Amino acid sequence: MRSEEGRRCRDTFLSLKKTCRKHGLSFWEYLKDQGSGLNVIPRLADFIRQAAAS
Repeated sequence: MRSEEGRRCRDTFLSLKKTCRKHGLSFWEYLKDQGSGLNVIPRLADFIRQAAAS
């Protein structure tokens, strides 16, 4: 049986993965970049804003 917190975590990561794919980013590279604090890859919010402006 899964906990509610586990479901929310899974849903969040699936959403991140789909958003990365939509914008041509590697999900794992994005996670490593953001998790390490390098921030070489822009935040997903920036990609979403840019796509909305187009």
